[in-house]
Amino acid sequence: MIIDQVLLGLAGLAASLYSIYVKNQHKKNPKYKALCDLGPNASCTKVLSSKYGTGFGIADTLFGKNSTLNQSNSNLGTIFYTLQIIFGLLPIPLFSKLALVSSVLACIGSLYLAFILAFILKDLCLVCITTYIINAGLLWSNFRTVYSKH
Repeated sequence: MIIDQVLLGLAGLAASLYSIYVKNQHKKNPKYKALCDLGPNASCTKVLSSKYGTGFGIADTLFGKNSTLNQSNSNLGTIFYTLQIIFGLLPIPLFSKLALVSSVLACIGSLYLAFILAFILKDLCLVCITTYIINAGLLWSNFRTVYSKH
């Protein structure tokens, strides 16, 4: 269970770092085509660069465009997955519960972003879908860790 959490955290961290790379390359060159850009309706670059790729598309309205709370979703993912790895490596009951609560929140965010992806952006983002699956796996792993019989 803890091994699952750490491995999933590492996979999520890799996906988040790749997302940051894609966004940075797109800023430097708007014609940049990432490996995950499969076609006009399957472009992670388009999705990650959309307004929903920063602050879930709502932080700028709530806190202002230049607020430190208006961070790229990829940056938030990097923090989240790093914490999941740390929580997995330190088997302290409080950390296990924090990992579970944060993974519940991440799954709620994933459901919201999946809705945006499918019904508003009408796009397919392989990196995004990968993180949704990783988040579901983390939720399951964290749930098992907290509620398993010792």
